[in-house]
Amino acid sequence: MSNKLEIKLYGCEVLRKKSEPVDEITPELKQFIDDLIYTMYENDGIGIAAPQVGVSKRIFVCDKDYSTTDVKNPVVLINPEFISYQDDQISEEGCLSFPNVFAEVVRFKKVKIQYFDLEMKEQFIETEGVYATVLQHEFDHLNGVHFIDKLSPIKKMTLGFKLNRILEKGKKMTEEMQVIQN
Repeated sequence: MSNKLEIKLYGCEVLRKKSEPVDEITPELKQFIDDLIYTMYENDGIGIAAPQVGVSKRIFVCDKDYSTTDVKNPVVLINPEFISYQDDQISEEGCLSFPNVFAEVVRFKKVKIQYFDLEMKEQFIETEGVYATVLQHEFDHLNGVHFIDKLSPIKKMTLGFKLNRILEKGKKMTEEMQVIQN
């Protein structure tokens, strides 16, 4: 049975940390990944990274088809690395860690990514368009980068009120996580 995990909000420290590589697949890690997939779908996401639920591991999941169909086809990417990038595109992005915040972001149009699946077998995805954007967005989370980091200062200012409200909630989450860990 899968559990819905709490999504960490902008301002929560774990979102700014560089994630640690995964060395082995354990039953606990498989359960976490099931929970991560469940959390993505429960929040109507097309991608989510482990740091977004407070786990600093180089894992993200996504589903390129879910936004256009009801068919669920999640892909688990462990220790991903981009091999190539090509061309630029601008598309609107949002993020589960930034509720109700959307902005146009410049990303690469075509990408090739290498990763490991749940059996730790090397896999590759070569894609373009929306799916390329999703892969880049989730990969950024593994390095502590947010989509708003790619915005101009003026655009960030226009989002200032929304961002400040989320930031305060995220800082509170960090405090709560620290109390639990101590």
